[in-house]
Amino acid sequence: MPRSPVAAVAALVLLPAVLPAQQAGGFVVLKGADTVAVEQFTRDSFTLTGRLVREAAGQVSERISYTVTVLADGTTPLLELAAWRGSDPEDGPARQTTRVIFKDDSVAIDQANRGAGVRTTLLPTQAASVPYLNLSTAFLELATRRAVRAGGSATLPFFNLGGGQTLGGTVARLGADSALVRLGSIELRFQVDAQGGILGGQLPAQGLRIVRTAGR
Repeated sequence: MPRSPVAAVAALVLLPAVLPAQQAGGFVVLKGADTVAVEQFTRDSFTLTGRLVREAAGQVSERISYTVTVLADGTTPLLELAAWRGSDPEDGPARQTTRVIFKDDSVAIDQANRGAGVRTTLLPTQAASVPYLNLSTAFLELATRRAVRAGGSATLPFFNLGGGQTLGGTVARLGADSALVRLGSIELRFQVDAQGGILGGQLPAQGLRIVRTAGR
């Protein structure tokens, strides 16, 4: 069964984020010559949608689709995710669906496995936490863009969608075109544009390299 991306939901007034009308892009995560993950996404003024495909030993191990609501300040009150095993047919129903709602210092997660009912979990977090989805660079770009709004660097909490923990984090602008992201004990180095868009990067401790495939 796919690793549990976490979810939650709340009613709020949505404000448009300050972004171009629509942008499309993608990332590939590599370990040496091996592909670890492939991600494609589209972002408009208030929504980030995408698909993350994780690979192991040259085979697709998991597929995750997501839709994230993004407010004008860069916060993300609502996420919806669906997950499939790599062996599941492309047009088959998701094995797991998750809805995540952030509100102040808590997160509500509605999770349903195929053929089972919905289970709701309420977890503590910190206000304005950035959602973290393992191997998703588009989610990390939410943090680098927020840091630009804060003047270039920022201290941000991250909520781990794979385990439900809240981790302390920072985004430090190192120059005109680079940034260092620390998420708990994880350190990532990115090339970024003036708006905080990620152009590429690496996770040195794990020997991973991140390549942007399209879009700015």
